[in-house]
Parts: sequence; C-alpha cells; structure tokens
Amino acid sequence: MPELPEVTTTVNGLNEVLSKLTIKDVWSDYFLRTKNKRKDTIKNKKYFEKFKNEIVGEKFKNAERRGKNVLIHLSGNKTILIHMKMTGHLLYGKYVWENNSWTSKEEFLSDPFNKFVHLIFTLSNGKHLAFSDMRKFAKVIIFETDKRHDVIDLTGLGPEPIPDLSLDLFKNQILKKPAGKIKTVLMDQSIIAGIGNIYSDEILWAANVHPERISSSLNNKELKNMWKATKEILVSSIKMGGDSMSDYRNIYGQKGNFQNSHKAYRRAKENCLKKGCEGIITRKIIGGRSSHFCNIHQK
Repeated sequence: MPELPEVTTTVNGLNEVLSKLTIKDVWSDYFLRTKNKRKDTIKNKKYFEKFKNEIVGEKFKNAERRGKNVLIHLSGNKTILIHMKMTGHLLYGKYVWENNSWTSKEEFLSDPFNKFVHLIFTLSNGKHLAFSDMRKFAKVIIFETDKRHDVIDLTGLGPEPIPDLSLDLFKNQILKKPAGKIKTVLMDQSIIAGIGNIYSDEILWAANVHPERISSSLNNKELKNMWKATKEILVSSIKMGGDSMSDYRNIYGQKGNFQNSHKAYRRAKENCLKKGCEGIITRKIIGGRSSHFCNIHQK
C-alpha cells in the first residue's frame, strides 16, 4: 500500500502538471467491476454520476496529502479524495479508448502495473489523469472543500510525522496506546498519520526497537531514536521517489528507489546490515501484518 512517501511523491507530481487545467470529462468502470456497492464512493453508479456532474468543468487548484490520502482541490469548493489502498497509483499522459479499454501509446506508461485503469479524467490540454488499480480496492469520494473537517476519512487521523512533529508530541501519541505492540501502534493512523508496513519495519530497525515491544516499556532514549528515525527515513524515501518493491509508480509511470535501501522490510533470512550485528532478519506476523526485524540488535 502506498504510504506517506509514495503519496507525497504523487501529490508533488500532480502539482507539477495539473495547475489550472480543467476537467473536460471523467470515466470509470468501478461500479461495473467491483462487488463493493457502497453508496458513498464512485463504486456506486449513482454516486459516480453525482461525482461526474460536480467536477466536469472545474479547474484544478492544487493537491495535498493528508495521511495516506491524496486530496485534489478544484474550483467550485470541491475536493476529490483518493485513497490508493493496496495497488492504486495515478498516472499522467495521453490515453486512447480502444478495444473497450483505456491504453497509452507513451512508452513511459507501458509498465504492466500501469494498465489497470478504472478511472480517467480527460483534461483541457488533451492529456489524461488515469488511475490504475489492479485489485480495485481504492476509495474515491468528493466533498465540499470548506467542510473537510467533517469528512470521516480525515477526522480520525493523527498528526503528520514530518516536517515538524515535535519529540514531545511524538511521545504523547505513541503512549496513547500504552499496552499496544509498537509495530501496531506505529501503523495506527489515529496515532501517527501515513506510516504503514514498510516504514514501520525500517523505523524500528534503525531505532534498535523490537516490533513486539509494548509502548509503555519504551524509555525516553528509545522513543527519541524512533522519532529521529521516522523523520530521516520518510524524508529519505521521498527524495528517492518512494518505494516500488510492489506496484507503486509515480504519475509518470516510473518506479521509486527506496526499495533498494531496505534494511529490514522483505529481507527475511538475510544478514542484518547493522554494523557489527551478526543477526538474521526474521519475518513474523504481528497484529495481522507481516513484520521484518533483527532479533539481535532490536531489543
């Protein structure tokens, strides 16, 4: 699932290309392709028709990230929220409708993971903003921009870990779940927004903290190490364009590079890379999620 660095990379790309462009048309087959017929997303046909009616003719203003959500602000007091879930990513380029599907002739969009297009915006410059979502888990909704504080997808989110989350607030948030295992607490979006499976593994490895430690057992030094590692790792991944170990791609269809810097995530049975450590990376299910860690230096 795209996490904070991947969503940030997407938002940065959108702000590069979409400013002042107008939405000329919008197409989706989500309501034909999914069993989820919730009435409050574009996977419901009536909701999609409302969605289309409200955004066609509006101009893009800017995009921002909140947690793992992409927020695309339009004229007319409209905001589109896209949660990319497991396999979604936005793509910018020229698409054509042929053989009952949207395809692109542009080489940079030819990656196989870019072909699962289930939502497409036709833009005033003749190009398109497409949403590829292989597993069709993504969520897309629209709301009035000035009522964002009433949107349930945003109201329960914790503070953002970068750029300016203080050490004291970080500690206070973590200790809101004193009996929780720290791996699970770090991934709790109501505690800290934007961190998921990849970055929780990498943060805990860097901070020398075992993922099954109980939050209340962490001392001030360990919490400070986690806080510092959180900032450094997330910023580093953004600079690398995010993580494409799975199918994430940026808006130009390109892979990020953070997967080449993993110290823990998906390195099960490999030697620990911590200097002087002779451990082997272990994989274990914690809180229903796969966790990767070193049993030697992570205490």
